[in-house]
Amino acid sequence: MTTNRRHSHRMTPKLTASKSPLIQFALLLLGLFISSGSTHADLITLYDGNALPGDQPWLVFAADTLSGWSQTPAAGGTQLTTNNATRAGYSNYLPLPIPSLKNNQFPTLNRSNGFALTFSSKILSESHQSTNRAGYSVILLGHDAKGIELGFWSNEIWAQNSDFTHAESISIDTTVERNYQLQIIDEQYKLLDGQNTLLSGTLRNYPTPAIPYSLPNYVFLGDNTTSAAASVLQGPIFLQSNLSSVPEPSTLLLLSPTALAWYLRRSPYALLRSITKRIT
Repeated sequence: MTTNRRHSHRMTPKLTASKSPLIQFALLLLGLFISSGSTHADLITLYDGNALPGDQPWLVFAADTLSGWSQTPAAGGTQLTTNNATRAGYSNYLPLPIPSLKNNQFPTLNRSNGFALTFSSKILSESHQSTNRAGYSVILLGHDAKGIELGFWSNEIWAQNSDFTHAESISIDTTVERNYQLQIIDEQYKLLDGQNTLLSGTLRNYPTPAIPYSLPNYVFLGDNTTSAAASVLQGPIFLQSNLSSVPEPSTLLLLSPTALAWYLRRSPYALLRSITKRIT
């Protein structure tokens, strides 16, 4: 792991492009947008839900112990399990010998343009020895290393203060499969489930420890504490690096049919708004 601090998932799309009028309309507009031209590739599939995340080009798996963890391919994702003594998870940085991007094509995450991490997860079990720690966490930092860390319990999602204490939260059943989107725009973050805003607030600078919180364009999903444990079904993970533009059509078309249907199911309204704005 890249930090000395303490701190999946079966996902079968319920909606296909052929059955949803909204998605059919989105695809129609997408075709119009393709014909009008595009210049920026914004959407990246960090993990498509097949095999293990570390087997794909963007993410690496790391753990700080030889035991106390397991990662097992599951239908539509990976089951990651850790105990209290272990930190393990997925990030876009290789931890050794010094932290460096696994894929040097990883985009710059500019807060003024906005960016979003879309991911599917389901908490199978979680325990924590402190109210300031969680067995499953998501970290998203911009190009200036400013961002947010969210902790997931089985009945709550909450934000980490800059001093790593429990901040704003929402009571929610995370043992249910959910497709989350974590957006960062300017000085604010927002966590959504579908079109519903679950949590929002101001971004943080996490000064200590420096690693990984000083890393630019940083993504992490997993257990990064020795004070909590969890078993999580981790599903597909997508990154949109520029919310002010539509994902590059060629990038969308390179997604598998399952991933494309899932992405459009996750945020068809956002896609429609973005495409319509571009065309008009």
